Amino acid sequence: MAAPARFTGSEALLHESASLATGLEDFGRDDYLDGLGVLLKALDTDLQPTAMGREIAWGMLVGVMSARLHTQEGWRRRPDCLGHHIRRPLVITGMPRSGTTALHKLLALDTQFQGLEHWLSETPMVRPPRASWEGNIHFQRSRRNLEQFFAIVPELRAGHEIVVDEVDECLEILKQSFVSNWFVGSLGVPSYDAWFLGQSELPSYRRYADVLRLIGADEPDKPWLLKNPGHIAQLEALLQVFPDACVVQTHRDPAQALPSLCSVLSMARRVVEGEGVQLLGIGGRESAYWRQALDRAVELRESLGGRVFDVDHRRFHSDPLGVVKALYGHFGFTLDAEVEQRMDRWIAESPTTRHGEHRYTPQRFGLEQEAIRREFGGYSRRFGLAGVTDDTREGEVQA
Repeated sequence: MAAPARFTGSEALLHESASLATGLEDFGRDDYLDGLGVLLKALDTDLQPTAMGREIAWGMLVGVMSARLHTQEGWRRRPDCLGHHIRRPLVITGMPRSGTTALHKLLALDTQFQGLEHWLSETPMVRPPRASWEGNIHFQRSRRNLEQFFAIVPELRAGHEIVVDEVDECLEILKQSFVSNWFVGSLGVPSYDAWFLGQSELPSYRRYADVLRLIGADEPDKPWLLKNPGHIAQLEALLQVFPDACVVQTHRDPAQALPSLCSVLSMARRVVEGEGVQLLGIGGRESAYWRQALDRAVELRESLGGRVFDVDHRRFHSDPLGVVKALYGHFGFTLDAEVEQRMDRWIAESPTTRHGEHRYTPQRFGLEQEAIRREFGGYSRRFGLAGVTDDTREGEVQA
């Protein structure tokens, strides 16, 4: 179904489109409607999409609503899963572009953990046997969606590759509640952002935890490996839903990480906005958001003691297996010799520059490295990042 002439007030059409796409009708509680309404209005007032981008933005919304429908249907079929306790999930977070993805993919090679595969984030269901995925229509559709996305912005693969059957970010689930930083990162919608910053994400996190219970329903006791940079901005909500979480926080000089993040976001937004992306607006917003997130996290960490393991991007780049071993030792996980060998092969065979180098300049986003270092000075000094140049080329270890 084509995008409407106006997004504002199109809630009924959006629900109808998602139901037609899935054959399902139960969207669950209506607590997502406020955020959806604000977002739809922002798409009219803030966004300047291309003709194709307008259709893509509508398709994104239909996809999120379809994910809600599949989630509700999964809970209807497996209500028992909602009583499962998720014990000691291993959660990777930290400022974006600080090595979270590379660490996540490396740890996901250990089959003692279960993770959130990309296609299941789009169509939540009890995880089927892996041998059946290729024949699953939802898996096939998710793969086509990724191929189409990267066909529009192929350079994004060098900055942040997504693979249909590999682990992905929790953010893909959190957006189901329409109170999520995902929309701010993917679309130029400052009026939605202003509303979002005043909201609690705790209801989003409660739904997210129940989605994980659904996906892992057949293996409720298998530990979860999760990753989302945005968890660092919502540590309190994360710990309310997972009070015994094992938290891994990655660290990188913000003067390196922040411009890299802005570059990735600008590429993602080009899918909808074409060359009309307002680059200068990205830098200031992201700088303020992540500085506040890191400052709040420092305050909360004081009460967590040994439940946080810190990973310096430079150390992970130079000795990834050493970091993994220290991490396992810290939390009491066992690193099997066969898994270690698998990780060693992955490190040797997976240079992220295979899709090209990720190149950018801070000035494109209204940023200056020294100004960033001043703004993030307290955080950088606390974790030994201040005044240190990160001379690793972007892409050598995917951030």
